[in-house]
Amino acid sequence: MLVSWLIPSASSQASAPIYVREPVEIMRVVELPSGPEYHHRVLPFDRRSFLDRGFYFGHGFHAVYLTRVLPGRQYTLGFRYAANWRKRVKVMLFDRWLLASQARHFNLLQGPILRGRSDQVELRWRFSVSPDSPGTLLYIVVEAVNPIPDYSAGFPHDLFLAWPPIEPRNEMGHGVTYLQGPKNLMLAEQVPGAPVVLTNIKPGKPDPASSVPAWKAPGDLIVNGAFTQGIQHWSLIQNISKSKRQTEIFSVAADGLVLRGNEDESITGLRQQLEVNVRGAARLMLQARVKIVRQSEPGSGKKKTISPLSISVCYDDAAGGSHCGKDAYISRFYSLEAKGQKSIADGQPIPAGERFWFMQDLMRLTPSPVRIRSISLLAAGWPEWQSNIREIHLIRHGGNNVQ
Repeated sequence: MLVSWLIPSASSQASAPIYVREPVEIMRVVELPSGPEYHHRVLPFDRRSFLDRGFYFGHGFHAVYLTRVLPGRQYTLGFRYAANWRKRVKVMLFDRWLLASQARHFNLLQGPILRGRSDQVELRWRFSVSPDSPGTLLYIVVEAVNPIPDYSAGFPHDLFLAWPPIEPRNEMGHGVTYLQGPKNLMLAEQVPGAPVVLTNIKPGKPDPASSVPAWKAPGDLIVNGAFTQGIQHWSLIQNISKSKRQTEIFSVAADGLVLRGNEDESITGLRQQLEVNVRGAARLMLQARVKIVRQSEPGSGKKKTISPLSISVCYDDAAGGSHCGKDAYISRFYSLEAKGQKSIADGQPIPAGERFWFMQDLMRLTPSPVRIRSISLLAAGWPEWQSNIREIHLIRHGGNNVQ
């Protein structure tokens, strides 16, 4: 499936940002929550890897995992599988999306192996992220070759990512092998134009995002962006039509903030007032994990601006211009598009029910912001819609901390 990033380009009129669309392909990965408990997966052999190649085994099959780490921390990656796969599996860490032109990968060595159980291999690698790492997203890739007898459907394996790291201890009889992974990983900052990824959650299985703890990155300007404190620090936005009554529900569940509504196109949502000086920032990364649960009617309404979920940022530029209201930066998300109708303005189509990672460097806007006034999470639709925001962050890299 092809989607588009909204990338700002230079404009002769400093007050009006202009956007061009760059098609990128949606790649499905599995989101790996942090914690010492194993998560079971099966790498299917029913289709070739989207890589169409292997890093170690030629035309291998791949499972790609995405996890969030913090600079300056050490972690333990646990991995176990049936022993008869011993020489047919590789595990790698990538500093950015693995198809990126400058992607670096680190092969995790697997030996010598302690064999407590003859039918199982269990490995634990300790690795660290540099305190100066500009990025926080780590890609873990499992590569396997063609199936072996009794495993024609896929490669079953278990893995976890733990912080604090697990200290080596006597595992006599269990066969756990402790190994050293890379030290001081430098992860690439995610920038617009990089491929979009979606988590691949199987129906009927618990969403692993529900167990992801609250995350606060250095330089994050948003308070309670993971909604672990309900909607504290957020204020309600309601614009109810006089002729029709809309039912809104703001609830917080394991899936984050839930927005629901029905009957008309009235816009509702939440806003957080920031009033933060970002002058001189090297990057200002807007990151969000969003999902369109339900959109019962395609299209974008009479004004071509209605969507089940939108993120809007109000800011001032260096020339004194104000970009708020209809002039604010905005990105709209939707899953249904009416035939014969133009795409939703500043819109991003995503498959319904799939979690979507959105990233945008606001310092690339023209003109760029020097002060962030507020950020709004907006939703509307008809006759029924539901959208979720698992977390949202606005992370400043560089610049002064002057308010």
